[in-house]
Amino acid sequence: MPPITTTSDLQLLRPGDRLQYRGIQWRVADYSTYADPGGYATEEWLLKLTDNKEYYLMREVDPKNPASLVNWYLAEELTKPKITLPDSADNLSDRLWQDMQNQQLPYPELQMFGKTYYFESNTQGDYEEGGENDEQTSRITWDYWDAAHQWNTALEAWPDGKLRVYATKVVKSEEFSQVRQSISKPSYQWLGILRISLAAAGLLLILVGCGMFIFG
Repeated sequence: MPPITTTSDLQLLRPGDRLQYRGIQWRVADYSTYADPGGYATEEWLLKLTDNKEYYLMREVDPKNPASLVNWYLAEELTKPKITLPDSADNLSDRLWQDMQNQQLPYPELQMFGKTYYFESNTQGDYEEGGENDEQTSRITWDYWDAAHQWNTALEAWPDGKLRVYATKVVKSEEFSQVRQSISKPSYQWLGILRISLAAAGLLLILVGCGMFIFG
């Protein structure tokens, strides 16, 4: 029986690592974080298949929902989906980015793929990629949930003019397995220990050499 995957196992994932979900092995392609001044924060892992199918594994900390402070989700970015109001067939996709940038009040309800989603939260904070340069930018997010609170639609307005739409579902850490760290990925902790060890060895050789020179 394979070991149970814990939330700690998932949080240690970084680019190059692998994990299995529903019998399919995914590669971690990117890692990033998001936080706003109110304490809302996410960690996001970009998961890829060999055919470039992509999902985001997300860990959310939401202080406004203390009953479920930490949540895990799996999200897929949608390409130009039709988003409407319940009483209209007009597609809002082309105007949502401007509405969000103008700080307009979020729509109470939206429909997508024949399903109704209800507004829950509006956040604005800093998004930071986990690369070497730690690039940081801001984004506005409107979150909508279905009546059962199992499926989410997230609308993200980015400074570059892009509106990104994600379909998201609730998952649990136990649904993932075979979390493997990449053997080619350097361990910075061990590199630090190695550097200290080499420095100590070098110092020892110098001291021995000095002793032989003085007392030899």
